[in-house]
Amino acid sequence: MDIFVTVIIILLVLFTAGTAAGIFLRRHIHKAVDELDARKINLLNRDIPDEIAKVKKLRMSGETEQKFEMWRKDWDEIVESILPSIENQLIEIEEWAAKYRFKKAKDAIGWVGNRIATVEQQLDTMVEEIDHLVSAEAKNRQEISEVRGKYQELSNELLTKRGSFGEAVRALDEAMAEIKQTLASYDEATENGSYLQARKQLLMMKDRLHDLRAKMDEIPQLLIQVKSTVPADVRNLEMGIAQMEESGFHLKTFAFDGRLTQFKKDIEKAYEQLLSLHVKEASELLQTINDEKEQMYETLEAEVAIKNKLMEKIPTLKEQVQAATEQLQTLLRETTHVQKSYLIAEEETHLQNALQKDLANLRNQLHVIVDVTENQKQTYSSIYEMAEKWSNEMDTFKANIDNSIERLRRLRKDELKAQETVSRLRSVMYETKRTLKKSNLPGVPVKQLEALDFAETKVKQASDALNEIPLEMERVEQLVHEAIEQVEKGSDAIEEMVEKARLAELAIQFSNRYRNRGEEVRQALDQAEDAFRSFHYEEALERVQHAVEPYEPNLLEKVERHISA
Repeated sequence: MDIFVTVIIILLVLFTAGTAAGIFLRRHIHKAVDELDARKINLLNRDIPDEIAKVKKLRMSGETEQKFEMWRKDWDEIVESILPSIENQLIEIEEWAAKYRFKKAKDAIGWVGNRIATVEQQLDTMVEEIDHLVSAEAKNRQEISEVRGKYQELSNELLTKRGSFGEAVRALDEAMAEIKQTLASYDEATENGSYLQARKQLLMMKDRLHDLRAKMDEIPQLLIQVKSTVPADVRNLEMGIAQMEESGFHLKTFAFDGRLTQFKKDIEKAYEQLLSLHVKEASELLQTINDEKEQMYETLEAEVAIKNKLMEKIPTLKEQVQAATEQLQTLLRETTHVQKSYLIAEEETHLQNALQKDLANLRNQLHVIVDVTENQKQTYSSIYEMAEKWSNEMDTFKANIDNSIERLRRLRKDELKAQETVSRLRSVMYETKRTLKKSNLPGVPVKQLEALDFAETKVKQASDALNEIPLEMERVEQLVHEAIEQVEKGSDAIEEMVEKARLAELAIQFSNRYRNRGEEVRQALDQAEDAFRSFHYEEALERVQHAVEPYEPNLLEKVERHISA
């Protein structure tokens, strides 16, 4: 019984769920049908007939008539066939939904949506094409008068100013004839109702008239350039080059002849381009000729300017050689004088030999510069570059001589400095011995005495080296450096020894008061005195400190305060 009730409940639940789902799906389908029906009604309500009626105001023939009939036929088919079939399909969808045939209803909804979208696109295209056609006719009516006026204006100008266009007038006549033919084709297309074709022809005429207007403005001026101005400029340039070559300028390097020949060819080419109305190309070619011509003039002017600078520069170059020769002779004399007292490094001798060779090379180079200048064997600009390079090398040569002279003079300065240093070291040694003598020490350790003797030996070696002839400054400087090092080391060692000896002596005297503190203290103090008498002053100081440390932990501080007081 319980199982039966459960089954009944499950069936009721399933039935209720199925009924609810069916209601939901039917409601969804009805909503989609309502949306499609609204789109269908919107298609029917569009003012397509009014749009098509606009075409009837045009000349109904040819292309216009064909398009009108096509659009009217398309609209009739949409209204009489397509939209009714869509209406029937929507009714069937609702019937299928009522019979729970939801899949078939959904498929049909998709088909109807696509069909309506196709019709919407078709009508949008139709309206756009109608507007394009109607606006083309309106624009043609507005603009054709201007086009005819410009055509007539150019025709009159071509008639009254034919002489200014030279032989290019033939190409201009042909261009005007083509425009006239296009104008006739425009009238014919308009008469036949082919407004779109007429629109293309009108725009083409506007472009051609604009282009022809610009060319007719430029051609007279360009003809003057190509027939008169530019050829005359090229001839003048050619004559100027010839005159400069006759007066001694070497210009072959610049290859002007080839460029002048090319100018003449380009002038002929520009003329042919003008006759065929390739005005832009002719203008650019003439501009290129003018630009290159200006560059050639600049080159020639620069060559003249450089020649003047070179003629001014060469005498100064000769003066520099003379001055450098005197400077080198001064160096050699100075070297000979210094060699009597000093031993000059072998490298310095090699350098001076190299300087003599460098001067000979500079003289030879200057001879070449003068020769090519006087005999016009090169362009002056290239000769000037040679002269500039020569000047830089001469500056380097002079700097090397100055450096050599300075090194010679520095030898004497270094000698005086070394003598002063040796004299100062002797004073230091004297003061060190004086300090040692005043200290009244019982003696000096052998190590300190050897250090003093060694320092004195080094000072003597440096002094002896300073008295040698020729004087070898590198060896002197090395010996002076060694003497400084040894004197400072010996002097510092003596000062330190004297200081420790004084401290040790006073510490022993101060500590004798503790002799009665025990045998161990007494023996330690005796050992300290023995070390002092044996010249071991540092050891004596350490033994005193160790002996009385339990009684006087700050012994050295008290002794130092006593010395300071």
